Amino acid sequence: MNKPSSINRIQLGAIALLLGACSNNSEVRVQLNAHHQPSEDARQLDVQAQVTGPQSGLRYKWFSVLGELDPQDSDNPKTAFTFATNSARDRVWVEVWRDSERVAEGHLDVNMDPSLPLASGPRPRVEISITEIPRYEPAGGPDTRADIGGKVTGELTKDYSVVIYARADAWYIQPVPFALHQIQADGSWKSWTHTGSSYAVLLVHNDYKPLTRLDVLPPAEGSVVARTIVDGKRP
Repeated sequence: MNKPSSINRIQLGAIALLLGACSNNSEVRVQLNAHHQPSEDARQLDVQAQVTGPQSGLRYKWFSVLGELDPQDSDNPKTAFTFATNSARDRVWVEVWRDSERVAEGHLDVNMDPSLPLASGPRPRVEISITEIPRYEPAGGPDTRADIGGKVTGELTKDYSVVIYARADAWYIQPVPFALHQIQADGSWKSWTHTGSSYAVLLVHNDYKPLTRLDVLPPAEGSVVARTIVDGKRP
């Protein structure tokens, strides 16, 4: 077999470079930056996604560990972030989607101006537990169902509710989006849930606005008073 001539090799190289350039040009990249809003609420930040690559048909899904984002799902690469009570730092991240495909994601650690006063006051001494543990089913899904329940002990008042998450590929709120579960007078709580590999419950202030999906659960600080995580019950 004859070896390719030097001209053919040059042509093949040029085609490879061209294909590589086309591939790079089709890649979506995102970088976040934030700045304070010109408003009276110093806890608010404007978060902007700087996006490179083809931007037709993109949607943006926004997440944070503790704070609130408005909107949480948008066509525009920006959102408003508000720090949680008693919190001066957080992490914000965005997932960039086109149709049913996630094409990029980025995150940003944000800090509130340290000169601003934090809300003060002692944190209540409370604990939350899961006593009725659902079965271990890593795949989970909308067609699954199991009971879950537990107990809150300590300095309990009517100011708190329970948020439930089950883990599949991420943590999903249960059993429906934005659900807050009432705590009974004896400290017990109960609901049903879709199944997963692990289960988490958060004890939160009644005005807490939980996210539907989380990659990382919020720690017990700010509006999250306590939390616990257990693995699903295996046969």
